[in-house]
Amino acid sequence: MLFRSEKYQAVSRLAVVTKRHFPVLFEQFASFPDNRKRPQYEVKELVVSGILMFLFKQKSRNQADNTSKNLDYQDNIKKVFGIRVASMDTVNEYLKFLPPQELEHIKQDMFREITKSKVLQKHKYSGKYILVAVDGTGIQSYGYEPYPGCPFKTHKSGKKTWTAYALEAKVVTLNGFSISLATEWVENDIHGNFNKQDCELNAFKRLVKRIKKEFPRLEIMLLLDGLYPKNVVFDMCEEYNWKFAITLKDKSLKSVQEQIADQLLFNEYGQSSHIESTAEYWYDYSYKLHKNIEYKNHKLTVVETICKEKSKNDKDKISTTRFVYITNVKLEKDDIHKFSKSARLRWKIENEGFNNQKNNDYELEHKFSRTSFDATKNYYQLLQIADIINQFTYKLKIVKEFLKSHNLTTKALMINTFSYLTGMLVDDDDLLNGILSKNVRLRY
Repeated sequence: MLFRSEKYQAVSRLAVVTKRHFPVLFEQFASFPDNRKRPQYEVKELVVSGILMFLFKQKSRNQADNTSKNLDYQDNIKKVFGIRVASMDTVNEYLKFLPPQELEHIKQDMFREITKSKVLQKHKYSGKYILVAVDGTGIQSYGYEPYPGCPFKTHKSGKKTWTAYALEAKVVTLNGFSISLATEWVENDIHGNFNKQDCELNAFKRLVKRIKKEFPRLEIMLLLDGLYPKNVVFDMCEEYNWKFAITLKDKSLKSVQEQIADQLLFNEYGQSSHIESTAEYWYDYSYKLHKNIEYKNHKLTVVETICKEKSKNDKDKISTTRFVYITNVKLEKDDIHKFSKSARLRWKIENEGFNNQKNNDYELEHKFSRTSFDATKNYYQLLQIADIINQFTYKLKIVKEFLKSHNLTTKALMINTFSYLTGMLVDDDDLLNGILSKNVRLRY
């Protein structure tokens, strides 16, 4: 059972984090274009209502609409966030009209604000490079063409499947942040004028060009999967003065594999090891370092990592995994462990990014709009914005300590917070305003 003040802290924490980290966010929403002749709600109320659906993981527009009819919820949201909750049909109509790049720019402005606060400084590689993982995922699949230009796959039976597909760049950190930086959609020409369909690699080229344009001075280390060890990727990173760590499959880049084999044959490679542990496991890392690997006009390095995971409670429980990365980072033996741990953060875009958003009640694959691709893109962006706010709320040290002291999970606290908003009237204005206005340092 939580005290009254703790319940007020819970319902106001999202607003406090939004205000502190993103102080002009609602003002930016208010500046969005508007084509409505007789608007019932302000533009910022429509956008924030959409974000609230994802903040509280409502799963569908219908569920969010049912919640919005709750009078306590309406009053509490007005007091905490300063907006009226709009019906999701009204939100949907606006999202059909809103150019998707507006919300894309908002995400990037949010990242700028995060950068100013120095929250990510200690998570940079070598104190310099922001780690950016890039990966693609199918958002929704259809048995019909949902919009012109949607990529499709023709099966052997002749049947076609259309998939809305997004390529995502996320800033990732060791402590679990996975923050959307930029999104590029894989889409064909809407008039059907193409010999080849759009693909992830072409979307990648567009994506990194936009990131470079938006953040010309940002020093980045790209974390990429086995699709990307290609000369065009190496060239772009060299042009932008970016670093990269790319998964290297055993049959990729034949000339590189031959040089690795020669170094192994003549014992011309470096070796190192590292042991660390948690409460439950021992981790024994063995590394091989292959330097001066030449590929076209690039001189690269290849790192092989073999990790043996041993259970402290069950001696027979042992697993071994192998990772190989190709990189333009100059490495010595003492650098390998730090590099390898950073390179393996690419999985966070899958597990703490896409998998979390698909399987942890965000309902990324749900068809929030079936008739407008612009609306689909905008719902996707609202989800990313909500996820950023949730991460910066529930990863707070004070929240983690609260969860531990009350034996709660993050999901349980989210459910409790939502239940307070829908089943309790926040009527102590002095207590609420004191929480919202208090200048507390946010620590992670």
